Amino acid sequence: MTAVTDTDWGPLAEPVHADAAGPGDPVWKDNGYLSFWNPDGEVFGTLHVSTSPNGEGARRARCSMSVAGRIVEVVEGLPVGGFTSDSIHFGLDGTVRVDHPTITMDLVNRPLLTPADYAANGSIPALVPDQPLQHFQQGTAVTGSVSVDGVTRSVDARGMRDRTWGFRDESSQWVEYIGVVGVFEDRFLTVMKFLGADGSLAADGFVIDADGAVSLADLHVTRDAAARFVSCRIDHRDGSSSTVTTTSRTGGFWVPMGREQEGPALATYDDFLSFSLDGVPGAGFVEQAALHRVI
Repeated sequence: MTAVTDTDWGPLAEPVHADAAGPGDPVWKDNGYLSFWNPDGEVFGTLHVSTSPNGEGARRARCSMSVAGRIVEVVEGLPVGGFTSDSIHFGLDGTVRVDHPTITMDLVNRPLLTPADYAANGSIPALVPDQPLQHFQQGTAVTGSVSVDGVTRSVDARGMRDRTWGFRDESSQWVEYIGVVGVFEDRFLTVMKFLGADGSLAADGFVIDADGAVSLADLHVTRDAAARFVSCRIDHRDGSSSTVTTTSRTGGFWVPMGREQEGPALATYDDFLSFSLDGVPGAGFVEQAALHRVI
């Protein structure tokens, strides 16, 4: 497995921007995200926190966990300016704690390799001109313990951590997107492709190893009859290509992205998988989102 480095979290430890927007501005969101997986240990899960200075209904902390087939989800409100709810603490320093009647968790996540900067190529459309969404992802090693319904497991997993901040309204910016994320021995993969509200397609992402990052040029996806991810071909900007192929399915969670409302809403699902990258085994998840417009 990939060696844990001694670097800190850098841009993924960016503090929350509690005063970034006012009532008359578009919705500003500060998001933190951690997904991790240990297929052999029967553990996978996600912690997702989103707060906003001006987005009523957009402040939420979520912990979704599967432990030995037992699935638990806790969703709570968040205050303005923080990533700690009644039961969930998402530390920007790499500490995560959950203390709830149905789940307890104590984890440390440490960075692997270098961050992926999704703002660098301008692929994510800016909701406010000249103020692009800042979006970073990085591979991580996750250790600790988790208990669900009295079943306790040690956690020695790999995963992905995300930190995003800026003006953001998913249901007005995107019609559909897919993201493929995984850790494969000495490589971290994160690639995405978006269908924008204006009909444009944009792909971005990286394969990162100890020598640096190779950027994505395009992504070509194969799905099964139920629209589940089967495989993808990744065309890199250096002219090479890679193939990701599903080998087994573990499970997944629905992802709340917006707020309760009458109107278009983006339905998003994280599908945790084992798969291979050019024949090298690994694991991760595929996130697919599609806009529901029938109201």
